[in-house]
Amino acid sequence: MVEAVGEQGYAATTVADVIERAGVSRKAFYEHFPNKQDCFLKAFDQVITTGLARAEDAYREASGGQEGIKAALTMLFEHAAANPRAVRLVLTEVGAVGPEGVARREQHMAAYEALLAHHLSAAARSRNPDPILRALVGGLGDVLFELVQRPRRPERHAVVADLAAWMSSYRPIPPALMSAKKADLQTRVGAGGRAPGTLSPQTQSSGRRGLRGERSSSHSYVVHNQRERILDAAANLSAAKGFAAVTVREIADGAAVSLDAFYEHFIDKEDAFLVAYEVGHHKSLAVVERAFSEAPDWPRGIQAAVGALFDFLACEPAFAHLALADALVASPRTAERARKGASAYRHMLARGLEETSSEPPPSITIAAIAGGIFELCSTCVTQKRLETLPEAVGEATYFALAPFIGNVEAARIATGEDAAPTSTRRV
Repeated sequence: MVEAVGEQGYAATTVADVIERAGVSRKAFYEHFPNKQDCFLKAFDQVITTGLARAEDAYREASGGQEGIKAALTMLFEHAAANPRAVRLVLTEVGAVGPEGVARREQHMAAYEALLAHHLSAAARSRNPDPILRALVGGLGDVLFELVQRPRRPERHAVVADLAAWMSSYRPIPPALMSAKKADLQTRVGAGGRAPGTLSPQTQSSGRRGLRGERSSSHSYVVHNQRERILDAAANLSAAKGFAAVTVREIADGAAVSLDAFYEHFIDKEDAFLVAYEVGHHKSLAVVERAFSEAPDWPRGIQAAVGALFDFLACEPAFAHLALADALVASPRTAERARKGASAYRHMLARGLEETSSEPPPSITIAAIAGGIFELCSTCVTQKRLETLPEAVGEATYFALAPFIGNVEAARIATGEDAAPTSTRRV
């Protein structure tokens, strides 16, 4: 199961693929597992529990602290490097299983968060999951995923040292951030639309009404409007049913166009899906970059960018689901595009390397922070609580800034305690 899913993804894997690789009969497979999903989840459990047990043992044997976290990271890095297909199964493909996969992932993520909470001296909070701890686990996982995919992997000791330095930059989490109330860290979510096509509110019975209106419209407008409706239908249906379950006929019906009209615009379902992703992604990126550029300095630019991103995703749940959940498991092509899209925001973080007057953090910090913020967003999507994402702006701002300007100053900016411009000198 690990080999098959690691190569071709969960959706494309069949029981026949598994029994062929395992060298067993179909009867033998069903003596152990009732179906493909159960086999996948058992494999997922084994990979996760093995990695966590080894990390915990290494942490204890090194007597905890900084040396303990280095030992645990070394063990995780070696475990991931030896099982790159398992990394894909755990970090990406579990989302394709549905609610059962999401629940199982949450169960194991909590165990990794508990290990990190001890290292960071973080007191238990009512936030579940805790945004900072979840971002740390997500950032670590994203870095490991990137590293094991490279043809030539970097030297282990350098990676471990950089990751340990990055994680330790958050320790201890300042009391000001720990005691902040939800209302103190919250931004207002505006009126939503239906990205990526029109970003306009969806009206009831939007289908056939559009066809009647096209009779009096110019041909150019009809073509433009049909394309936008198809993109909206692809995004909305994907969010409701999942990409694999959506058909071209359903997209055409949802957009109130004929099949011929659909194929005039797009090659197939995946083509429409990818264009929908591109349009929504570039709208999101434009909103975030504008907020970043209008801020008075770099730290507040990051704060504004995080707020703009979280607000946009909360306003556009269909696009958020498409970009943060479905794209990663729809096909290898869409997964590659989604990861590339997530990395497009890194240039704003990279400015922090220039702004830091003392020794800058390790270069791996940029990828780790971007991965952690992506994890916060995708968690809200999979748990169907996207409307609460803006509540984590303060903690996400702290997560993004602390490695560059120190945890105390990052907490001050994240909680809005210091409204005046401050130096970006590392504390």
